[in-house]
Amino acid sequence: MRLWLNPGVARADTEGMTAQLLVPYMVLWAVLMRALLVRAKIAPPMCARCGLKLERSQLGESVCRCGH
Repeated sequence: MRLWLNPGVARADTEGMTAQLLVPYMVLWAVLMRALLVRAKIAPPMCARCGLKLERSQLGESVCRCGH
């Protein structure tokens, strides 16, 4: 006769990623990738308020003037 202290191998987390978490996960991934590209100086930094570049890369290019 065997006594099982923990009968069964049911896991608490048996389902895959739910649809509710998929969109926030993708947004987080995109934000982190953007931060890495800016940190590596591959992509230019952008203003959080207006979305324009903070510095010019070419003459005549519009830059952020929202005064943050």
